[in-house]
Amino acid sequence: MNRIHRHCRAKLLRTTGRGSLAVALVVLSVASARASEEELRAEVHTLMERLRKLEGKLDKAEKSAAADKKKAKEEKQKEKEAKEKEKEKKEQAEKIGPDKFRFRGLTITPGGFLALESVWRSRWIGADINTPFQNIPYNFFATGHSSEFRFSARPSRFSMLVKGDVDPLTNIFAYVETDFLGAAQTANSNQSNSYNLRLRQAYTNIDWDVFGAHFMAGQAWSLVTLNKIGIKPDTTVQPLTIDHQYVPGYTWARQPGLRLTMDFYKKFWLSLAAEGAATTFTGYGALPPGFFGTTALPLQNPILFGQAAGGGLFNIVNSYSLNRAPDLIAKAAWDLDLGDRTVHVEGFGLMRNFTTRAYWGNRNAWGGGFGAGIYAPVIPDVLDFQVSGAIGHGIGRYGAAQLADATFSAFDGGPLPINERMILVGGVLHPTPDWDIYAYAGGEFTKRNPQYVAIPGNVIFGGFANPFFNNLGCNIENDQLLAVPAGQPVFLPGGTAANIPLGGPFACAGLIKDVRQITGGVWHTLYQGQFGKVRGGVQYSYTIKDGFFGVGGAPQARDSMVFTSFRYYPFEGKAPTAPVLANY
Repeated sequence: MNRIHRHCRAKLLRTTGRGSLAVALVVLSVASARASEEELRAEVHTLMERLRKLEGKLDKAEKSAAADKKKAKEEKQKEKEAKEKEKEKKEQAEKIGPDKFRFRGLTITPGGFLALESVWRSRWIGADINTPFQNIPYNFFATGHSSEFRFSARPSRFSMLVKGDVDPLTNIFAYVETDFLGAAQTANSNQSNSYNLRLRQAYTNIDWDVFGAHFMAGQAWSLVTLNKIGIKPDTTVQPLTIDHQYVPGYTWARQPGLRLTMDFYKKFWLSLAAEGAATTFTGYGALPPGFFGTTALPLQNPILFGQAAGGGLFNIVNSYSLNRAPDLIAKAAWDLDLGDRTVHVEGFGLMRNFTTRAYWGNRNAWGGGFGAGIYAPVIPDVLDFQVSGAIGHGIGRYGAAQLADATFSAFDGGPLPINERMILVGGVLHPTPDWDIYAYAGGEFTKRNPQYVAIPGNVIFGGFANPFFNNLGCNIENDQLLAVPAGQPVFLPGGTAANIPLGGPFACAGLIKDVRQITGGVWHTLYQGQFGKVRGGVQYSYTIKDGFFGVGGAPQARDSMVFTSFRYYPFEGKAPTAPVLANY
């Protein structure tokens, strides 16, 4: 019984053990399956993420490739269009012709314009399109009571610029410029208006840029003329006026000479020039009747000018001053960079010699002065500003008003340089590329320098602007000049009576104290293209001329002027190549 029981128990245990093992195996299989499923899911998730990233990269690559293909296509199209435009431009250029010419390695550029200009003045001066400001008449002159109007084609100008590279270190250019504002002895306006060609500029300039050296020889704008940048003959600044005498107070000359210039990194410049000399003289003026004295030298009037020699290539009707030495000019300039603009600052010194022949000997005197100027683009390409001036003794001919350099001394007949100062302020507005609007104000002012020399039985009243010079007739038209006994009442214009205590004829010394002007105008480009450029301009100016006070008062003259201009620049198109000096 017990044996049976033990057998059954063992069998049961074996059966139970097998079942537990099976259950355990099942449990383990289920757990393993579950673990594999989780790993599989994680692996699938990772693979999906990688797939998405690969798909993103593929999309990006496809888009980039498409963009590159599109860009390449566009660039190819642009290149094709550019080639077509270049071909068209070349064909057009061949059809039109070059804007400059090549000759033996030289580049030749023509320039200039054809012009019709006009001037109306409230006082008749008897001048063409340039105004001799010092000759604006007082009321003494009958012509001062009439106006004048003139058309003129004589400002038409032609120029030529020649450039060449001698070697990598040496550049050379030459410039010539002419107009028709010359007047030979036979020139007149009666019928044919046959005025002769005039030389404005003709010079050669050599640049050694590696050394900063520049040499100029010929006829050009004087070194005293304001520059826009640096110190070179092709960078001078002229007022935009239609009046070819420009504006009183503008310091300038065009004359032959030579010049050596050094630049330091194109920022600081030094220059020295010797230029052609000339002297302009003024006389004394008569004394009123009754004065115990004279304004003439007791023995000999000085020789101030010499007559041109026949066959000497001067016009024999003209006189020339006794020049013994050239005018010497030194100049320094600084081009200062201020942001997006360059401001030009300069200063110069001038030394001159004057000669007369008196009392059987040559009389000499030295004169000269100093000047300075600034040219600044206040707003680049929109508003430009300039100011310039000079002060000294005997500098009159370097001013636009052309006041005299000197008179003669009452002591020995030698030159007596006149003290003068001049100033010009101006601005140009460019509201659009087709418009230039300008305004200038300037003046030239002299200083009185009287002399008195006592000699036995007489007194010489001399010097410059002696207050005892006769101005009795300055405000009386000269057709009323009569010899009037002392104390005799004289009826002046307007019906008023005046007693002239000194008697005798009226006269007008009228020595100039100052000439001032304010002016403004506009230039408008009417056309600019393949066939050149057409410009029109109008200018108004108001000028004041004052004389020194003398016996009878101080004379005055006022003149209003209106100018117009129509110019065709055949050599300037959309990209102007003509030198700027041919423009104004």
